[in-house]
Amino acid sequence: MEATLKATLRESIGSGESRRLRNDGLLPAVVYGLGMEPVSIALSAREFTNALKTEAGSNVILNLEVGKNKYTTLAREIQRHPYKNEFLHIDLIQIDLTQKVEANVQINFLGTPLGVKDEGGLVQTINSTITVSTLPSSIPSSLDLDISELNVGENATVLDVKLPEGVELASEDDDSILVTITLPRAAVEEEEEIEGLEGEELEGEEGAEGESSEETTGEESSDESGE
Repeated sequence: MEATLKATLRESIGSGESRRLRNDGLLPAVVYGLGMEPVSIALSAREFTNALKTEAGSNVILNLEVGKNKYTTLAREIQRHPYKNEFLHIDLIQIDLTQKVEANVQINFLGTPLGVKDEGGLVQTINSTITVSTLPSSIPSSLDLDISELNVGENATVLDVKLPEGVELASEDDDSILVTITLPRAAVEEEEEIEGLEGEELEGEEGAEGESSEETTGEESSDESGE
């Protein structure tokens, strides 16, 4: 997916200027990559937000028109306000459509794990994105991963994700965990308590057996001395 955005050069930079731009409905950004000197620009916050609403999401290809110059870019870093629904700053990297790029892709976890249905477990999400390497036009909007067969104590990793043709992991050695199925904390604590009680009972039984053995040995010794 692609979107075309018009932008203007920023004459000055700094936090004060950035606040002024945002108050005017503009978004401060910087463009760099492919050997170019970084260029500070401002673009419409509304148009950028609409571009992210396409199927490609944050991996949409952005064709920037800055005066007479044109740049084909991807959003490398999007800074969001900590609690307001607005963007603060965008880093845009210039790309070559014929060269592979790295991109973070969202994972959709499908199905209810066996460990949840049968054992009362919980799905703990460790990471919901993976980093892939592919041509800009081939970046998946998202990828699916079926986790319905996972039991308590089992994990799903990056290697379990089926990648489309032409898409590969950015790191071949990446085997990081995406989700794991765990028991609720209360269940774990209850199980630990039961194991502790069983251990105490076992120690008590062993102690009782030891005392019984000592008593028997003592009686036998008394009988022998009496003889």
